[in-house]
Amino acid sequence: MRHSIAAGLALLLFAAVPGKAHEMKAYDMHMHHQASPQPTRPPAAAVPDMPVVDQDGKRLNFYSDLVRGRTVAIDFVYTSCTTICPMLTAHFRMVQQELEARVGKDIALISVSIDPVTDTPAKLKAFAAPFEPGPGWTFVTGARPDIARLLDKLGQPFGNPADHAPVVLVRNDKVGGWTNVDGNDPVAIREALIGAAGPGTKIDTPKADATRPDTIKPDTIKPGTTKTSTTKVDPTDAALAYMRNPLLRTQDDKPVHFFDDLLRGKVVLINFILTTCKDTCPMVTANLSKVQELLGDKVGRSINMISLSVDPQRDQPAELKKFADNFDVRPGWYFLTGERPEIDPLLRRLAAYTTDPLDHSTVLVIGNIETGNWTKIFGMAEPASIARAVLALQSSTQ
Repeated sequence: MRHSIAAGLALLLFAAVPGKAHEMKAYDMHMHHQASPQPTRPPAAAVPDMPVVDQDGKRLNFYSDLVRGRTVAIDFVYTSCTTICPMLTAHFRMVQQELEARVGKDIALISVSIDPVTDTPAKLKAFAAPFEPGPGWTFVTGARPDIARLLDKLGQPFGNPADHAPVVLVRNDKVGGWTNVDGNDPVAIREALIGAAGPGTKIDTPKADATRPDTIKPDTIKPGTTKTSTTKVDPTDAALAYMRNPLLRTQDDKPVHFFDDLLRGKVVLINFILTTCKDTCPMVTANLSKVQELLGDKVGRSINMISLSVDPQRDQPAELKKFADNFDVRPGWYFLTGERPEIDPLLRRLAAYTTDPLDHSTVLVIGNIETGNWTKIFGMAEPASIARAVLALQSSTQ
């Protein structure tokens, strides 16, 4: 499956793969999470006004305080989820950034916990923090009976949190009705919100943030419809605007600018490691060593492989070098670390930031910078499958 850069932020999180690299038993749970979620039902016509509590511990009424008179997008998350929920939340962050002039005014984002017993306001706040929610984006939990009734009225299952679907509900309260949107697609969420809310007081042109080459012109959109303009953003410029250009260091202690030195003009394969990992990281890296063999001399020329540390305080260049030397790493495969102010924002943009390095993604992100096409694949997929995915994106340039 190919994506424009729109899905690049969260591709590494959206997959039927384990979120916790060191709890491989979680693989079955998250396979189930994606493979057989409970079906959703149509939401009730009236929005319930149940008592809830936000991430700051403030008591609210769901309809009166969060929905009344606004256009809202509602998703469903829980804080111990390590795959689909961070992806959904990353997508809301993208929407917040693109529609920042309206979020908190006529548009609101609401993330409802489906695990209220576990998800205290403090846990919701900690979960939300890496995604930098601003005014108009509220995370809510509450008493179990209240959340159960709220979810029932919103057509969502309540029981096993892992059984929920990546659905986003969009509603213009002044008009009524609901639109179900695929939570895997941040562009669809944005367009549904703009279509439901109608034109703002000024043109809400999306930022060049690696979201997609298309830009939206809300002043030409009637409520209930969507439209994309023909204006194009250069994929390379969009990727740079999104990824930025942090200064990092390789396993050879060479300083590199992430975008200019490693991504520009390339097809890239990115994974996430820590050198103190004793199981999954060596397994994935050994698998990628076989991919390196299959790609041959393209690695270091048109293709770069990047292993990005999620534990940069421990993973200094010397440690990365020692780790990499176990896997016949050749030119074109870079193991990267850096200072926290440089590397942490990058990990957040890749939806790979974690406060617990053992709780990191095992998904590979593959992208063609020049075309803006991105895909993902499980890190322990067959080496031939991974190589084919890389070469397929490379062929899109030719």
